[in-house]
Formats: sequence, C-alpha cells, structure tokens
Amino acid sequence: MSCELTRRSAKLALAISLLGLTALTGCRESEENRVITLEKGVYHGQQDHALTEEQRRELRARGMKQQF
Repeated sequence: MSCELTRRSAKLALAISLLGLTALTGCRESEENRVITLEKGVYHGQQDHALTEEQRRELRARGMKQQF
C-alpha cells in the first residue's frame, strides 16, 4: 500500500511541476512591458510612415483594376 501511495505522490508531484513550468513559459519577453489599458478610438502603436506619391499612384491603379 505504501508503494502505491509513493507512486501516486510522485505522479502528483510531476504533474504539478509540469503545470508550473508550462505557466512560466507563457511569459514571453516580447509581451512584457506593453500597454494593456486601452482607450476607445485611440491608437497607441507606432506611427506609420507616409506613402510616396508613386506608391499612392500604384495603389490607385490597382484599385481601378478592381472596379467592375
């Protein structure tokens, strides 16, 4: 009976330690120190760079091809 209890305790300890390790791996460095509070209608990301006139022309031409 004590052998069965020891095996059960070992399995429980292994399960708990695996669960703990899984929880720790969920903390990615890229997700640390990022803004979590959100304001409706306000973008907090990096600002996009402006398009050149040539890029605008190409986008307009592609849009014209999509019209029926």
